[in-house]
Amino acid sequence: MSRQAAIAATVCAPPAVRSCQPCCNSALFVFQDHGNRGTMSLTSVTFDEAYFRDPHDFYRQIHDDGPVHRFETPSGVHGWLITGDPMARKVLTDPRIGKGRDTMLGVSSDDASAGFRQRLLRYGTEWMVTHMLGSDPPDHTRLRRAVADFFTPRAVAAMEPRIHALATGLIDSMDSAEPVDLVAALACPLPVAVICEITGIDSRHQQRIERSSAILSDVTVAEARQLRGASIDFARLILPYFAARRVRPKSDLITALTQQISTGEVNLKEALSTVALLLIAGHETTSNLILGTVLSLLRSPEETDRVLTEPDRLDAILDEALRADPPLPVATLRQAHTDLIIAGQRIRRGELLMVSLLAANQDPESTTDPDRFDPDRPARHLSFGTGIHYCLGARLARAEATAAISTLLHRYPHMQLATAPTELRWRRSLFFRRLEALPVRLT
Repeated sequence: MSRQAAIAATVCAPPAVRSCQPCCNSALFVFQDHGNRGTMSLTSVTFDEAYFRDPHDFYRQIHDDGPVHRFETPSGVHGWLITGDPMARKVLTDPRIGKGRDTMLGVSSDDASAGFRQRLLRYGTEWMVTHMLGSDPPDHTRLRRAVADFFTPRAVAAMEPRIHALATGLIDSMDSAEPVDLVAALACPLPVAVICEITGIDSRHQQRIERSSAILSDVTVAEARQLRGASIDFARLILPYFAARRVRPKSDLITALTQQISTGEVNLKEALSTVALLLIAGHETTSNLILGTVLSLLRSPEETDRVLTEPDRLDAILDEALRADPPLPVATLRQAHTDLIIAGQRIRRGELLMVSLLAANQDPESTTDPDRFDPDRPARHLSFGTGIHYCLGARLARAEATAAISTLLHRYPHMQLATAPTELRWRRSLFFRRLEALPVRLT
């Protein structure tokens, strides 16, 4: 049996046959790789310049050491890195591995003294993580339901004409006589404008939202001082809107949350945190998806030609761009709620787990020729997550990317990269994969 088949058999089997019996400690459960190499060797991973320079090559180098590795980030967050596709799916859906304030703050609570020090360093940012992404059921269910109506298929369909109008306006303002940076001209302002209209925040705060969310979106890289400053800035931005909606309600998401505060369905901290989460996630991931897809098309001009004659082809291209270079290379941190053994490694209760979506999407034992960009392959990726934390805004992100890219290509079908590919630079983030700039020639 191959290693991948062995992992799938032990990880995905139903409880009656999975190796999941208690060991000497009744809290210790096993979902273990019994492949032909036996117990995997343990790799200790440091996310250094090699990772930020080329995460694809980074994961290729550690693939043969198995699906579980120790990791430490530049800011001192540490835990277990999951890279194999079947194991990633298991960790993202197993109820014994969940979420909480510690996971959103990057605090490992297996070491009480270290955990206390980390919380102290991050004091002042905890109000930012009282949202659905930092919760297990039943709180997760309640907080997700509080805003779900704004992201249903019907709600997204109703937004599509406005999204197209915003994309068209941004593209109309581009100067085709000079190289244009698509990060500043389209990929960032469009998603910010859309999520601001949904929440009710004035889009004139675009730069402020981008600046603070760039810090708050990645606790594994940001320093404690930066996190506190960005949290305070977001609080100052969002709070006045809740006060205003109590007096003058509108049809936006903040009004809906204000009404739920008055009925006791959510509290103010949860409502504030939810809006902050949506401002961050609502533009970061979509910006990255737009940029990653455009870059893939610039590298594959034959696909651009096909999209122009087969508009539906863009759906498959988006899925392949999501697989090849996911907007979130890793899922937000999880925490072991009980002692576990994963692929021969003991994970103690309270330790953090980080799932690499990029590595799982490109696992060569579940994806044929993963380095090749092939929109014709079946769409099977983890880029929007899986399980209860599947991305609430996935449909909206696709609608925005479709509007931006289709409008741009039909206006400028011969668009070209305005710099050498080796000159492209990516933001230093573990959680978000975004170009610092994408200069193009529109003629």
